Amino acid sequence: MSEPHCDGDICSLGAPAADEQTFPDVRKEFPIFANHPEITFFDNASTSQKPASVIQTITDFYTHSCANAGRASYSLSTKAAQEIEQTRNRIARFLNADSSEIVFTSGSTESLNMVAQCWGLANLKSGDEVMVCFEDHKSTVLPWLNLKDLLARFGVSIKIVPVNIHAEGDYELKSIREQLTARTRLLAITHVHHLYGLDMEVKAIRAIVGENVLISLDASQSVGHRPVDVKDLTVDFLSFSGHKMFAANGVGVLWVATKLHGQLIQHKPGGSTPGQLTNDSFTLANRSLPALLEAGTQNIPAILSLKSAVELIERVGINRIEKHVSELTHRLYDGLKLLPGIEFSPGFGRCGCHTITGYGILSFRFEQTATSDLAFLLDSEKVLVRTGDHCLTNRQQGDDYVRVSLHIYNTEAEIDRLLAVLTANLA
Repeated sequence: MSEPHCDGDICSLGAPAADEQTFPDVRKEFPIFANHPEITFFDNASTSQKPASVIQTITDFYTHSCANAGRASYSLSTKAAQEIEQTRNRIARFLNADSSEIVFTSGSTESLNMVAQCWGLANLKSGDEVMVCFEDHKSTVLPWLNLKDLLARFGVSIKIVPVNIHAEGDYELKSIREQLTARTRLLAITHVHHLYGLDMEVKAIRAIVGENVLISLDASQSVGHRPVDVKDLTVDFLSFSGHKMFAANGVGVLWVATKLHGQLIQHKPGGSTPGQLTNDSFTLANRSLPALLEAGTQNIPAILSLKSAVELIERVGINRIEKHVSELTHRLYDGLKLLPGIEFSPGFGRCGCHTITGYGILSFRFEQTATSDLAFLLDSEKVLVRTGDHCLTNRQQGDDYVRVSLHIYNTEAEIDRLLAVLTANLA
């Protein structure tokens, strides 16, 4: 476990700037809370609620400008294509990337599978090794196990090397260092763990593996919650879903470093794939992104909703979001640790000192109460949390934990309400 640290820039943030919003004002932008004031939504790691601006963007597309982007010369089609590129540019700035590196997908699951299929299928050879952690989300791990099976059908044998996690909930850097070989080609890892809620030390891992080993990063629980800068992270692929950062369901982003574009193959060739049919073969006109990976009709309104979501995040201020969520995480931990019979999962609950940043994810259970019973109790009180296997590849590690996950519209009063419900029923 690395030493706890505190980001001075974040911890010292004061009052919002004149063009930023306070958090009570932000909450008013999410219609679900006006329509259902009784609910406390604590399942943001699964999906986030949608602000009115995102809902309006989707409605406006279908009611005023519905057309297929770039497939015709009429103005509605041209307008849709232009707005997609405006969104691409906005996402690129948000990640400190180039717009040519941004590919729109259906979500992080497709993005992570595209890394395996579009890069791994074309570049991995027998004896090559890919490192994964079986306590990460299935979408981070299973694409590589699937690719291993697929390659085996064609006589190519790659090795999947498991990375360990400390009891505290972060990667065991020693296991990476000791298992690194000349055949290690890629690590598939997570930025913020979806159950354990810790920063998984990406930059420390880069220092261990060097520049020649690629890193595919699942940023589903970090984008929209904390600053994410692809140049600073020095990763090679980065994936996230729009629906976890206030955009619509069914849209995501795959960022691919420019240096790797020439190593990619097509994922799903079809309409808009540039090239020429000659006899019984198809020759690509070019291998440039995003055209290489964005065939077919896209989920246009969902893509456009990404821009509206980023505009909200930037209006609030990403550093302020991180600070707010961290403060709520600490408040929750401080209350939970006093309850009798509590057991925290690996992660923030085992490392919850006030010198580390909380990323809004805290998982726990109680000795005297079945987690399924606790979930029904909380639901009856309109407190919505996640239980079950939490999409861990190694399911046994995730069984029986209640996960509370937070975002900008959650409040101290909601934290206190959860603690009151638990205290009243666990006494």
